[in-house]
Amino acid sequence: MIKTIVALFFTTIVHTQISYSQRYGEWSFSSQGLPVYNYTGKVPVAVVDKESKDANLPEDPYFLLGNYRMSLITHVSGIYQVLTAERAWARINAAEQTNYGWNDASVVLKENGVDKKTDLIGVNSSGGDARKTKKSFGVGFARYAYQVGDDIACTRIISTKPSLKINTGNSSFVITVVLKNNGTKTQTVYYKERMAVNFVPAGTQYTKKEKRPVLYTSKINTDNTRQVALADLSFQRNEFLVVPSKDKRFMYDVDPPSVFMYAGAAENYDKSSVTVAGDTLAAEVKLSLRSGQTSAFNIVIGLTRSNDIATVKKDVADLLTGAELTNPDEGLYCAQWKNKLPDFSSENNEILRREMLWNAHFMEASAKYSEYYKETIIPQGTVYSYYFGDNISNRDHLQAALPACYTNPELAKSILRYVIKHSEEDGEIKRGNSGFGYTPPSIYKESDEQLYFFNTLAEYLLITKDYPFLNELVACYPAEDKKNDVVINILKKFFIYLRDEIGTGENGLVKMLNSDWSDSFFHTYSPNIYAGSAESHLNSAMVLAIVPKLIQVLKDSRNPNATSLIPALEQYNHSIDLAFMKDLGDRKFAARAYLNKGLRFGLDNVCIEPQSYLLQIPTISTQRKKEMYNHIKSKLLAPEKIGIRTREKPLWKGNPDGEDGGIWFSLEYPFLLGVASFDKEEAKALLMKFTFQNYEDNYPDYWVGHWTAADEVNSTLYREGLYAFWVPSPDRKRAFQGFCSHPHTWPLFCYFKLKE
Repeated sequence: MIKTIVALFFTTIVHTQISYSQRYGEWSFSSQGLPVYNYTGKVPVAVVDKESKDANLPEDPYFLLGNYRMSLITHVSGIYQVLTAERAWARINAAEQTNYGWNDASVVLKENGVDKKTDLIGVNSSGGDARKTKKSFGVGFARYAYQVGDDIACTRIISTKPSLKINTGNSSFVITVVLKNNGTKTQTVYYKERMAVNFVPAGTQYTKKEKRPVLYTSKINTDNTRQVALADLSFQRNEFLVVPSKDKRFMYDVDPPSVFMYAGAAENYDKSSVTVAGDTLAAEVKLSLRSGQTSAFNIVIGLTRSNDIATVKKDVADLLTGAELTNPDEGLYCAQWKNKLPDFSSENNEILRREMLWNAHFMEASAKYSEYYKETIIPQGTVYSYYFGDNISNRDHLQAALPACYTNPELAKSILRYVIKHSEEDGEIKRGNSGFGYTPPSIYKESDEQLYFFNTLAEYLLITKDYPFLNELVACYPAEDKKNDVVINILKKFFIYLRDEIGTGENGLVKMLNSDWSDSFFHTYSPNIYAGSAESHLNSAMVLAIVPKLIQVLKDSRNPNATSLIPALEQYNHSIDLAFMKDLGDRKFAARAYLNKGLRFGLDNVCIEPQSYLLQIPTISTQRKKEMYNHIKSKLLAPEKIGIRTREKPLWKGNPDGEDGGIWFSLEYPFLLGVASFDKEEAKALLMKFTFQNYEDNYPDYWVGHWTAADEVNSTLYREGLYAFWVPSPDRKRAFQGFCSHPHTWPLFCYFKLKE
């Protein structure tokens, strides 16, 4: 890891120091100097917008934990979702409710000879009552502190261990339970933790079970000591399918993982065991606690590729190696997470220090290893990953890789290889995949994947100087065919595809084909008609902002195989520059797109897409950039409170939201970098405007946006501050609207760029 970016964490700030109180809670720093969110709001969340309409926010807010081999979404009610993406995106403990998990925990005390049970998990339990439960969510942990009856304090701490090397990680998590008797008499305490084993691929969760093409069942066994329960998952066809071997790409997972639960011995315990009831795993512990006595024990839940109990116990031992078992309050792995993340202690702005650490943790917690591609990526998250179960689009993965060039170069390089492994021999880059390495047929013939690759590769080489990467052998699509080529040759193919297959239109601008950044720009205009003529000002501006960087790193690499590519890139850049600048003329902003001579967009309506890269073009003078920025700012930033919207006014009929009026993180942060090319102080002001903290200051009632966000948020044009939900969910309140990569990875990259 790069540890010299900024100086190391605060170690003098303890987790009791509170700053920036919010309606839903407050931020603090842990004793390790890592950010912690202390949730104090009500559950379920019920919020309306300014017009008294339901804001459709998820009712049980959530936080993301994980490493390269597993994801854990922890809700404030204590519900958690165990997800895997190693072969296919799926929930291990899927509930009947979509995008949710099934687990519970309870404590039973004897009062006057009668058992009294306290449920700890769920919106209607003690876990959902802010008066009875204190909840904190930090880097690598979630903590729930309950008061059970008058005398017993119960704390559940969920911890995930960071992945220390690329493509690796322990696909398990630990639940540490601490029980203390604050009463005057000895208490007998019964504790139970349960989790259902219900493997449901994300892409089929909205399909009725009886109509799902593949169904998954489990056979559960326990070891002789009742310490481990192991659920062996298997699949069965529910309709006619030709099922390949487990190592071949397929739309469904035919080799799901096994699931286990491990119950470690407790101090002063009378009984500790795992039990099985149907498809539910349970850990049961009985303890006798004297007055003032504390007892702690660990429950491990995880995934394994083996059905062997001995292997499970080795995985548990590995998980607990290095764990801070005697001081679990901030998670068992707080020191390991501190060492994994970049060093921000020299940052005097507390908001930036906190949010950049939070974003860096997101990047590591969300990154996922692909067994098919043998690489680790940062998925787009939110709707794509957690709702549909897709790894799309590769342009999103490439953007997410940018901050990793600073914080974890091996991760950035793995993402670059992953994208290459989606590329055909002719240089086409597939949009993404679902299931097990399966690339479904798509209407999209994207025109910008190569440009995003050029940008990330150029930044990777500029930052790391890892020029030998250009000579590394990487497999092309399909990966199992192992048709290898060196990166520099693949780069040449990408360029030829951009120049010749995507090509240029009548005005000399880069074509749009079916889509550029906007997957749905055509709307009522069929790409079947206009794909042959449509030109993208966004693609063209990207060429002029990105290709000069690529040329420079190729020159710096002194790679002999790059000598023929460099002049070809220079010639291409020159031709696009002539066409783009002629079209721009003396205007103060670039047009958006020309579908043909009669359909021209963005000439009298400022659209942010091309402006984000227009301001990055190195050949435009500082004075002209300032004039452009002032004009664009007056059209798109005023009167916005939190960011820059996509349109001065909508292009299409319908609501002015989403791509036609929303605020998109993947557009406003490149815009910030354009501003940084001539005014770093103004760019820093924009960075503060785009923070989660500023969102909370302006929209205290909407929790989505306080510590995470989706890919966009509505502007002042329509239902401002809320998400423009575009997927066909029958229940928007229970569909994912957060933990997208863009609002976490883009600000982190921009932060580092502004430090250069």
